[in-house]
Amino acid sequence: MDRPIYPLCTIDWSNLQKRDAEERNKLLNACQIDGFFFLDLSSDAALLRDWDSLLEFMAEYFNRPLNEKMQDNRHSDTHGYEPVATSAGVVANLPDYYESLKASKDEIFEKNVALPSAVLSKHALFERFLSKAQHIVMTILRELDVALDRKQGLSFEQAHRTDRSSLSTLGMLHYPKQDSISVGVGHNKHTDLGTLTFLLCRQWGLEVLSPDGSGWKSVEPKANYAVINVGDTLRFLSDNRLRSAIHRVIPTEHLQRESRYTIAYFLRSENDVIFKDSLGRIVSAEQWHHEKFNVFRESHELQESRPIATGGMERADILIK
Repeated sequence: MDRPIYPLCTIDWSNLQKRDAEERNKLLNACQIDGFFFLDLSSDAALLRDWDSLLEFMAEYFNRPLNEKMQDNRHSDTHGYEPVATSAGVVANLPDYYESLKASKDEIFEKNVALPSAVLSKHALFERFLSKAQHIVMTILRELDVALDRKQGLSFEQAHRTDRSSLSTLGMLHYPKQDSISVGVGHNKHTDLGTLTFLLCRQWGLEVLSPDGSGWKSVEPKANYAVINVGDTLRFLSDNRLRSAIHRVIPTEHLQRESRYTIAYFLRSENDVIFKDSLGRIVSAEQWHHEKFNVFRESHELQESRPIATGGMERADILIK
């Protein structure tokens, strides 16, 4: 299934850390137009090594028997293991086809005993990686605060204090090799519900609904680059000045021919932060989180009828905002 490649803007992490004005302006432009951008991590060798180590961890963990992984199932959207086929997939009337292991930011930093034993056994790696991911996304928020020069309301940083409870979580997603389409396909179209997503993946499959109306386009995987995308919460907190990106994951062929691994840190605001959502309601970040995940588990027909799964930005793959 060949599709044209979407030309994402590239932001240099080393320059952004230095508060470079030109890099900041590029960042703002990417978040206003695309809602997606590449972040060049080539300057951070330690982070790239941890990326490799996490991929090794994932390959071993997801190869375990299902009954063993199910011992980590906490029936939660932010904690523990979740098997395939729990939500709607990318093909109508079929479920998704990915499994995941999630570890919340709060539990990792607390070294909480409720974490999966496999995560606890590699706690130093997870804590180190999450600390760097948190630093990166908070730096992005700081630079967006400066670029937007917002005069009213909470700054983005103030809505994400690390000592306050949030539903931020580190997700490890595995799209297994499959022999039949009947078991499910990919990850259905959506906008991320939180603030920013820090995404690491070296394999094809991620697609974005192009803001110019030209349909679905592939995001080219690049070594040493993260993909950052704006989520609903940041769009709402910015009074819609920033754009949340509609995306999905789909096999590059009819079936998933090889195991596909994705690491994603989902930054979410403090639970009691409030904003106006895509329905015009004043809701808390926690309420939006729970409602959106419930919608993901609904049928394709119901998802299309409500402006929640894709943030009210499209209908039937056609952009309306």
